[in-house]
Amino acid sequence: MTDNTRINSLASNLPAFSIADSINQTLRESANLVVTAPPGAGKSTLLPLTILEGMNGKGKILMLEPRRLAARQIAERMASLISEPAGKTVGYRVRFENKVSAETRIEVLTEGILTRMLVNDATLEGVDVIIFDEFHERSINSDLALALTLQAQNIIRPDLKIIIMSATIDTSAICQALHAPLIECAGRMFPVKTIYAETDTDKYTIYKEVAAAVMRAHREHEGDILAFLPGQADIQRCEELLIATLAGTQTQVYPLYGNLSPERQRKTIAPSLQGERKIVLATPIAETSLTIEGVRIVIDSGFCRQLVYDVRTGLSHLETVRISKDMAIQRRGRAGRVAEGICYRLWSKTSEHLMQEQRKPEIEEADLTPMVLDIAAFGENNPQSLLWLTPPSSSNLLNAKELLLSLEAIEPDGSITPLGRKMATLPCHPRIAKMMTSSESSALKALACDVAALLEEKDPMSDSEDSDMALRLSILRSQRQKKSLGRWARIAQIAQEYRRMLKVKE
Repeated sequence: MTDNTRINSLASNLPAFSIADSINQTLRESANLVVTAPPGAGKSTLLPLTILEGMNGKGKILMLEPRRLAARQIAERMASLISEPAGKTVGYRVRFENKVSAETRIEVLTEGILTRMLVNDATLEGVDVIIFDEFHERSINSDLALALTLQAQNIIRPDLKIIIMSATIDTSAICQALHAPLIECAGRMFPVKTIYAETDTDKYTIYKEVAAAVMRAHREHEGDILAFLPGQADIQRCEELLIATLAGTQTQVYPLYGNLSPERQRKTIAPSLQGERKIVLATPIAETSLTIEGVRIVIDSGFCRQLVYDVRTGLSHLETVRISKDMAIQRRGRAGRVAEGICYRLWSKTSEHLMQEQRKPEIEEADLTPMVLDIAAFGENNPQSLLWLTPPSSSNLLNAKELLLSLEAIEPDGSITPLGRKMATLPCHPRIAKMMTSSESSALKALACDVAALLEEKDPMSDSEDSDMALRLSILRSQRQKKSLGRWARIAQIAQEYRRMLKVKE
């Protein structure tokens, strides 16, 4: 059980502490609730603990995070507030990794994990509260998880409590859809001075522009620097430029993106050593939830990588696109967490008027095939009957249904087939799941697992013009045999997890 006295002493200075009692009181009277609080208010780390204190019984709290890194850090931070290691009262579960136990009362999950829990048991037995954190990101997984949770609440779990939390979001539409009251936290932000570029930055040379802005900020201001770039490749190029320029100084450069190992991620977000400065080069992974101690300067490239679904090919691909205004606000806020800060925006003030106010919900443009399969596995053959905040388009649903029919995963009426149910247990795209489940011998299953892992993860030979899959398979298997995986480690781990799930004999 949590130590309420310790929570009070450590977290009473956090702005979110002021709304903790109101939240517990409201949950006694309302099934659903919307909570808004600015970055740094403590909503993600403090409120789940105070909600647990206010609960009657021995039920669990599930809190959803859009990203693996945030799920780990938030769980570890909450556990430290009650002087425990992660995995006791507070634990986390992400794709192919978990740290929970029989004692765990608060589980921090990535969004797809909840969908699988609902598919396996729509009653969510033992769960009292589900918190959708950082809901403004509006990933397709969060929209699907919310739709399925609402369906479970309406039909078989009227006692289940649902909380939507965010820093920047259109609360009126969500409150109306969920018939939920709103509790707002004023927060505590230090002033942040915003400096705009005279002209817009070219997305093809963004890493050079960010490196130049970082060096300018490093010369002119004190404190650690957080720079936002679109993706891993841009970060690595920028890192090379900065390391060469800053050689011999007391400034360390750290990358931060999803494919980094948990150990390197923890090192990146840890406080700077005495007498040193830190420069963190991050994807949008650092926009919300994560706390990087000591940051007083933000460099915002103004770009992000967005997954775009091409109806003609039936495939999705990443594009570098301009961010929306709400994303820019989130990034700017990172500079005002601990003291007055500076935000360099690498676009002109004039062009800012052309930016979208809010990011588009991913469900509007994403490939809906995995979502439709999950809904069929849940037991609903008509996705449009669910309560959606943003309903999926009929044409995209039709495309998804046609693909699933061709994969023999669903029947013409939308109900799931035995093969489809088996495919739905695998945390991957249905195309890849069909490949793995169709393999007959152990050798073919093992091969399919390796291919699946190579297709899902970042190509370790992306700097090579050779696109031969056979070559990559040969290298992966050779490195695995030598027990010298290096940059192939993540791919080998995922392939091993798929082997375990398919019960492939070694």
